[in-house]
Formats: sequence, C-alpha cells, structure tokens
Amino acid sequence: MSVMQEDLVRIRRLIGSVDKEQLRHVDCFIGENVGIFMPVGGACFYALTPLHSHPSYMFVLAFDERTSFDIQGKVLSVEPGRLFSLSPGIVHHELPSDFPPRYMAVFIDREFFEQELVKYPVGNDITFHGEFSDAASGLLPLLQRFIVESGNRLPGFETVLEALSLEICHSIIRSIFRFTSEACGISSRMEIDRAVKYLHINIAEKISVEKLAEIAHMSPSHFSRTFKHETGRSPMDYLSLIRTERAKKLLVAGDKSITDIAFECGFNNVSYLSACFKKKYKITPSAYRKSLRKGIISKKNS
Repeated sequence: MSVMQEDLVRIRRLIGSVDKEQLRHVDCFIGENVGIFMPVGGACFYALTPLHSHPSYMFVLAFDERTSFDIQGKVLSVEPGRLFSLSPGIVHHELPSDFPPRYMAVFIDREFFEQELVKYPVGNDITFHGEFSDAASGLLPLLQRFIVESGNRLPGFETVLEALSLEICHSIIRSIFRFTSEACGISSRMEIDRAVKYLHINIAEKISVEKLAEIAHMSPSHFSRTFKHETGRSPMDYLSLIRTERAKKLLVAGDKSITDIAFECGFNNVSYLSACFKKKYKITPSAYRKSLRKGIISKKNS
C-alpha cells in the first residue's frame, strides 16, 4: 500500500529522514508508537543507504535467508523465524540482493519501548547490536492483526493499534529475554496442533520442516524441539507414520493399486512406501494385500 502523507511524519519519527520514493517497494503500517514495514517486489531503498541509523528500535522477523545487514563492518544474515534486534543509533545498512527481501521490519518508538522495558528485571544499560532470538509463537499473529487493523482503518482503529502496539512490544521483549509461562506452553501446544492438522490435510504434498515451522510461527529449530516434545517424534518421522497408516487403510479398502496408494499418501515411489510399511508392520504392502485377500489377515482387525 502507498504511503499516505499523514503517515509520513510518523514514519520519519520512527525511521529517520526517509521519502516516499525510497519506500515505493514497501508496504507501511503505522501506529502512534509502532510501525511495520514489508518490502514487496523490491528492496527498501532507504534500508540500502550506507551507514544510516534509526531513532527507534528495529526488530526484523525474516521469512527466508536472503537478507543480510552490515552493522558497523560486521555482516549478519537474518535467520528465518527468528527475531533480529537493533537499538537506536546503531549504524548499519541492508546489503543488496538478487532476490526481493521477505521480512517484516518492526520499528518501536524509543521512549515507548524503554518505558515498557523497565517493567522487566533485565537491567537498564541494554543495547542490541543485531542479536538473534526465537520469536514468541504469538508474535506473528499480533503483527498480522496490526497490519489488518492499520490497513482497514475502521472506526476506532487507532485505539486498537495502541493496544496491539503494547502487546507487540511486550511480546518482543519476552522473546528477546526468554520470559515464558505456563500459558506459553499451552500456546505452543496449540501451534503444534495446527501443524499436525496441516500434515493430515496435506499428506500427499511435499512438506518441509521450514513450512511447518512457519505455520506454527516458530523457528525451525524451536519447532522441531517442541514438536518432538509434544508428539514423541520428529516432524518427518510423524509424517512418515501417518502416511504409512493412511496407506494401510487404502490397502484395506482394496480399490487402488499400490503405486496409486504410494503417490496418494505422499511417497515418492513404491519402494519408499514398502520400506516404511515393512518397518512399521513387518510386512510389505503387496504381501499385506495378499494376506487380506486370502483371509489370513482380517479387514476388521486391520
């Protein structure tokens, strides 16, 4: 969305002396103390400006590994699903890339952030120089709600943005300093349930840990650890298990070839299906089907 003139003053208060032309590839969503910026189809030209800094705190939540920053001569590449933090006044610039960047940059007014930060026992002398932290599972939904509210501008939107700004600020602080609670554990469980539901619905599709982590609003490493804690299996082991169980049900139904079953259940070939099936059921799919037809194995008990 294009930058409206009335938002430009707020944008400059958060980012610095930027102009509309530098933001032509950027969607901007602005509140009184928080702004969210998303490059679309190209880089932010202001972000590429060498040796600049911002008057506010900057937090970047990336969706791929293609964005890097030069921070006072040190090059850091953003990590998908993790939060990249930079304090006001830290000189830096984004490095050019052959691909359009995919991230959300969250800018929080300095005074606003620091007045909320003092509510935590983390000390007063804190400066972020591009450190990474796992984003809280609820952060991305908050950012998405902020974007929708800012974009729609329904009556009362400024009050809602103010409330969301507080939630976003505290979610970021808790992410960085690893403040967790029982409620966070419940939230993580719900996010894992969402990923499990996605696995069952899209069982025939090519699925990666990175995709599942994105659905669960976690970094891939945090997602893998949490998934195994909740299910007792790694994400890919769980996927293999439900694919094999689905294949067994289709074999019992008896109206499809083993080749068709393999592809319908997401296996690349019959050999891979056979290996997984034999590992779980101690029999190959073809031998299992023959036993069903001969009555050696009962369909009722399968």
